[in-house]
Amino acid sequence: MVALTATDFGNFITHPLMKPPSPPMNSNNKIDRSSSRLTFLKNGVSLDPSLGTVIFYGMYAGSKWKFRLQRAAENAEKADIQASLVEPGENADRNMNYEEMEKALALSTSQFFNQMVFELDGTFLSFEDMMLTDKGREPSVMLSLRIKVEKFPSPGIEF
Repeated sequence: MVALTATDFGNFITHPLMKPPSPPMNSNNKIDRSSSRLTFLKNGVSLDPSLGTVIFYGMYAGSKWKFRLQRAAENAEKADIQASLVEPGENADRNMNYEEMEKALALSTSQFFNQMVFELDGTFLSFEDMMLTDKGREPSVMLSLRIKVEKFPSPGIEF
């Protein structure tokens, strides 16, 4: 288990060792390679333990998007993410179907979290489950991670 505050979560999703998410897929599961890669933003993360949600932001195709992460319903994927447009950018594609893109971003980011592998010099962490708590000085998201150790990290490696 790893406890992350809102600041910690922002640092986690933007960490240089974190492999960036794949390009969004449309509802037909076709990858949209025409636009830029989705990048998460470090700032603006908020945690709501009463709703069990993590809100964070990202940029895609010149526009800012809001992501709402929560634990998935039983018998489903482990993380469920909803995406919504915050503001189209100045150079955003005016012909973009934003409703379709919201679905595509929700699908690709949900898959990203559920299939995520964070490699720490021979130690591999993958997402298993999550919960939010308001115990402690500030709210935190508790991530349950599976750990596979092929080798222990080298001394002095910076994470």
